[in-house]
Amino acid sequence: FSKIEAGKLDIESTEFRLDEVMNNVAGMLAGQAAKKGIEFLNSLAPDVPIALIGDPLRLGQVLLNLSNNAVKFTDHGHVLLRAETIHSDPSHCLIRFSVQDTGIGMTPEQVGKLFAAFTQADASTTRKYGGTGLGLTISQRLVELMGGSITVSSSPGEGSQFSFAVEFEVQEVSLTERMELKGGLDGLRVLVVDDNALAQEVLLEQLVPFG
Repeated sequence: FSKIEAGKLDIESTEFRLDEVMNNVAGMLAGQAAKKGIEFLNSLAPDVPIALIGDPLRLGQVLLNLSNNAVKFTDHGHVLLRAETIHSDPSHCLIRFSVQDTGIGMTPEQVGKLFAAFTQADASTTRKYGGTGLGLTISQRLVELMGGSITVSSSPGEGSQFSFAVEFEVQEVSLTERMELKGGLDGLRVLVVDDNALAQEVLLEQLVPFG
């Protein structure tokens, strides 16, 4: 945190796969979500390039922090981690990330205070769910260093959504590599069975690139 405050933290630029970053976050939180009886859904829109150039470590830290908070504040329903394309060309892609939950939600006043360093939602919420202020402040600073800004929409008792957009360079990928990224599911028939309608939509969306 002190490095961020002092402006000494650099954002790196390295090749990475976005699906691996998101799957790592989901893998770290799926067990915690299952223990609470909620679903953790991970959705990567079919048109999002997955071979990118940017800072996967910082991106993963932000997604993990936002997703962890969502799981912490959700006692029923689901948490949805999603990435979708806002704009793309052959060399760059602006991607919108969002973490949406069906948790306790916040009042407009609480949302306004949210990113003040060390600020908690309120005493009773903090006692039950733990503090969130410092982690969210760090996440906001990291997103700003990547050229974006976190926004929040929330309603008490209905849940919250945290979102931000970051631009990445798109890796040059050969046709063979694109086929490898796509996988070998062509021609297979898949039956999707889940009693959660949103989970069905997410699963079906993930199958679109495979035909």
